[in-house]
Amino acid sequence: MTYEDGYHWLQGYLDKYIDELVQLMLNEVDPDRRSKFVELVGDSKNPKVIPILKAELRNPHKEVRSWAYSSLCYFENPEAERLAEEFKRENPNEDFL
Repeated sequence: MTYEDGYHWLQGYLDKYIDELVQLMLNEVDPDRRSKFVELVGDSKNPKVIPILKAELRNPHKEVRSWAYSSLCYFENPEAERLAEEFKRENPNEDFL
């Protein structure tokens, strides 16, 4: 099974395992793996992860911030969209905007 296969399979269970996935993300120190968790958690569209994604916008690693920003942009939630716009306005030098 590839990473992509596992990712797409897990999307069907995001609601069931969101708390565990968030905990795994918060404990992950490798920026590449953490960014993948950020993307997956963002795909959940669960409103309780919005503050978690907001916190990831302050991560020192660009890839993590990028996925947090992207997740908020496409969250289809007014609060998430507001946070993404605020981040964009306050961080104009980010090259992923």
